[in-house]
Amino acid sequence: MRRLHVLPRFLLILSYQFRLGMVLLAFLLSTLLFALGFPGRLNGSLLGIPIALAVWLFKRRGALMSITSTLLVIMLVNSITIHSIAWPPSLLTSFTAGVFALLSEALIIGYLRHALDISDAARLKAQQAEDQLKLAFEQQKQLNQLKDQLLIHINHELRTPLTGALGYLELLQDFGTSLDAATSSTFLRNAYCNCLELQFLVNNVLDAMNTKQKDALPTPERLPVLRVVHEVLEQFDPRMKAEHTLFLDIPEHLTVCANKHYIHQILRNLLSNAFKYAPTASQVSISATPYVSDTPSGDAILICVKDVGPGIPPEELPLLFVQFVRLKRDMGGSVRGTGLGLYVSKQLVQAMGGTIWVESTGVAGEGSRFCLILPTVSPRGL
Repeated sequence: MRRLHVLPRFLLILSYQFRLGMVLLAFLLSTLLFALGFPGRLNGSLLGIPIALAVWLFKRRGALMSITSTLLVIMLVNSITIHSIAWPPSLLTSFTAGVFALLSEALIIGYLRHALDISDAARLKAQQAEDQLKLAFEQQKQLNQLKDQLLIHINHELRTPLTGALGYLELLQDFGTSLDAATSSTFLRNAYCNCLELQFLVNNVLDAMNTKQKDALPTPERLPVLRVVHEVLEQFDPRMKAEHTLFLDIPEHLTVCANKHYIHQILRNLLSNAFKYAPTASQVSISATPYVSDTPSGDAILICVKDVGPGIPPEELPLLFVQFVRLKRDMGGSVRGTGLGLYVSKQLVQAMGGTIWVESTGVAGEGSRFCLILPTVSPRGL
């Protein structure tokens, strides 16, 4: 019984040529048996088999072709059998009843096929709806995990500089009168650097939330690249800079047309990563050179930040500028981060009409080279 239930559906998945061959073979065999008078004389019910098969496999087109062919065969065989074109009333009545029976059969089979199509379409829509629901559920699950991960990262990242700033301020409050001027100045500077780090992290989070909502173009101005780099370096903890050898290769005359806040944020993100990943006493280099770009003016500046850290695995390079993405090695490591700095940097660079990318072989010691291109003339003609 199970096979009888599966067989009608199985016939529908066969190739068009195979189904057409089945119908033609059934029609030829039924016609031959009908013409030979098997199993009974003038038994037209045999011709119902190819009609049922044609209607089931080809629906309306099959019904029209099979019924037309069958009627022609019946008329031809009956005329040959009685040796006359004029049929007796009994034969005419039998022919009419047979035609009605074949048409009824075609209608019933066609209705069943139509019902099957509707059922399959409904089942397909239900399956698609279920798949979409599962996909939405998985996406919501991933969003929840991403949100939880983000909250954990932000909590950890914000707590570290906040704790440092509070610690130094408490020391100053409790022992300020007994501390010498040099120690007090050191504590104040360290508290200030921790506050800058806290501000930097908060700005990254806020910028990540707002970059896609900014419709207005940033206000550009002509900025000397060397001065901008020095301004950004001034914002870092002196102890962090002292742990590395800074090498600047930036001609004094080079200028870019950029938003000052944006370029500060970008360079701070890139240098912060370089200081985090570069080994102690290693070199961090910052260079700037003229560059012929695809901008309308063609004039641009290529700015690069190079370190000699562990590098970035090539397979993870395409994901580096994606929101909340961190390298696999950093997920359980000691290097802090929210996975927002590079994402924000890319949005800001693109907002100023530039491009940013990273070059790395992933070999430890060869490090990474972050490059950004900014125009020397703004789209507004500044």
